[in-house]
Amino acid sequence: MNLIFFFVLQLTLLHMGGSKSLQVIKPNVIALEVDGDAMIQKTEVPLRCGDELEGTEIHWRWNGQHIPATGNNIEVTIHAMRGGNFTCHSASGDVLNHTLVLVKPVDFKKAILAGPDKGEKEFITCVARNFSGPFHCSWEWNSIRKGVVVSFKAFRNSQLINCTLDPNNTGLTCNEQQCPYSEEVTRVNLTLLVRNDYRLEEHLKEFFIHEIIKPDKVDIVKTEDDEFEWEVPKTWNTPCTFYPLQYEVKVLAHRRDCDHSGNHSEPHYTNKTHYKVTSKKSYTFCVRAQDFLTNQAWSEWSQHKVNKHKSEK
Repeated sequence: MNLIFFFVLQLTLLHMGGSKSLQVIKPNVIALEVDGDAMIQKTEVPLRCGDELEGTEIHWRWNGQHIPATGNNIEVTIHAMRGGNFTCHSASGDVLNHTLVLVKPVDFKKAILAGPDKGEKEFITCVARNFSGPFHCSWEWNSIRKGVVVSFKAFRNSQLINCTLDPNNTGLTCNEQQCPYSEEVTRVNLTLLVRNDYRLEEHLKEFFIHEIIKPDKVDIVKTEDDEFEWEVPKTWNTPCTFYPLQYEVKVLAHRRDCDHSGNHSEPHYTNKTHYKVTSKKSYTFCVRAQDFLTNQAWSEWSQHKVNKHKSEK
């Protein structure tokens, strides 16, 4: 049976001159949203064991510890982040029902997720490999806070997008069923709720698919006589004329990898898929792709090392 909190999914609690919102996150889980410094606030939260239990002898426990409140309807004081699991019991001690009370600060500085770069506010990174609908969103956990995912939801135009939590709890894999050639009018909205003990945080992300496009690495298919050819990533939308890619080519010293920024020729940009290197020395050939129309993220580098005495990848 599910706890019912004064018969509403959300209500406003008035206490100490301020207002707090009480929200049902999912069955048997509620969140007390507080504005300001949550560590100094106290709020009375109403709980109900069950409609059919009215008039029976009911006792309550908080995190397994007996509390003096009795009866079907009680109020408990939530102080700072001291939420918890409240259980109601029969006179014989049997568990009748339970609920988990979490505290959700509106503003927070020490987040459960790993902090973004200075000056940024978003904790979630989303990437799409093409325009067909699939995308992936990821995050990192703060190393000093053991966090878990409570719930998540992605939607566009009020239509829910199918998403599954990755096995390692550091990302979501989503698939929006849409025509890859359709024009995007509204953004995807993603909501992620995470908790550490009884602290709850809400993280939001809004984006167009074309804003998070990052092609996969290109496949180098020819590496003979200083001539290189590569193919469009297999995950990219075809026919290619609808989604043109541009490529960046650079040639490094033989001992360098493509991510190294120094000691290389001026980068060459092209929409062709072949390139001729003119060098008498050993070198590292690098190529990566970018959606030409959106100018968003570049793919990871593909590279091939050439030794004038021995060719090796």
